[in-house]
Amino acid sequence: MKILITHVPAGSGHEKAAEAIFVALRKIRPEAEVTLLNGLEGMSSGYQWCFTQGYLGLIHRFPFLWGAAYHLADLQGLAWAAYKLHRLSNASHGKILEGIVLRYQPDVFISTHFFPAEVASFLKLRGRLSARLITVITDFLPHNVWICPGTDTYVVGSDVTRKELMARAVEEEKIRVLGIPIDPKFSRRSDRRSLAQRLGVDPERFTVLICSGGFGTGPMEQLFRILSAVSKPLQALIVTGKNTALFHRLKGLRPSIPHTLKIYGFVDNMDELMDVSDLMITKPGGLSCAEAMAKGLPMILASPIPGQEARNAQVVQRIGTAILAQRASRVPSLIQELRSDPARMRAMAQKGREASFPDAASNVARLAVS
Repeated sequence: MKILITHVPAGSGHEKAAEAIFVALRKIRPEAEVTLLNGLEGMSSGYQWCFTQGYLGLIHRFPFLWGAAYHLADLQGLAWAAYKLHRLSNASHGKILEGIVLRYQPDVFISTHFFPAEVASFLKLRGRLSARLITVITDFLPHNVWICPGTDTYVVGSDVTRKELMARAVEEEKIRVLGIPIDPKFSRRSDRRSLAQRLGVDPERFTVLICSGGFGTGPMEQLFRILSAVSKPLQALIVTGKNTALFHRLKGLRPSIPHTLKIYGFVDNMDELMDVSDLMITKPGGLSCAEAMAKGLPMILASPIPGQEARNAQVVQRIGTAILAQRASRVPSLIQELRSDPARMRAMAQKGREASFPDAASNVARLAVS
């Protein structure tokens, strides 16, 4: 059996979900030929920059422009037009990916991003690809661009997502609520005291984890500065991801914040940082929320960008495991509000665990080989 798993590095979530499925498949079906592919492989460096860094720059500098474009393309009256524009763009820029897929001719094609999903769908509708197509939606609410007529199965993260797809005329039998794929380590809990000792943090002090995805976008510097408005002493773990400029700026600002701080760049032990934390402040990416829910870590969702983040926040807040802070200035009072109500925090943690799918990657892998 040949299985091709594709993603696009537009934000870190799509890639992390694909990697989790890849690892699960290698474990469940070691004899299968499983390949993990960046859907932009082979394209010009300029186009790859536009697709990844251009996207990150847009949401950081002009979030409302991004939100307007996102919602316009998601209007149901314009769904067909949006699909045609998507196809036109992919017909121009997806030729290299088409060639790779046609040469590989997988039995199962899994995508965690809508670009490769649409390219494979087009090839299948034209009779040039016979693979079973599985699209894994990595947000809690779908967008028109995820819906492709050749897709056999949509994997979604919640029943809310399933209902939304059905409202968009996707057949119920094509939808599986299996969760957003995450690394299995987020389903395991370590002993807080021994782990804190190894990480050099105080296990007794109220600890806030502040992060903003693998690329360190969002109002991270503002969140860092306003920690000084929190009156009770706390411990903050700040993860800047691949944003090295932000890392160095925060290092310089560190003496002005009257709390115990640890500042990290890109980390591969986010699960451990969650285990020694009481509360996470984050932007509401689908993967970040799914990981925190599996860990039972309450969240404050800070300043979500219009579009997919705002919609993720809407769903996760409804589940009851997070509080939304539309403005970063609200965060200090929310920290103090939650800290003074341990029962509420325990309830938020429990609701997150109950709504999580810690085995989502294995679920998708089993679906692929069934």
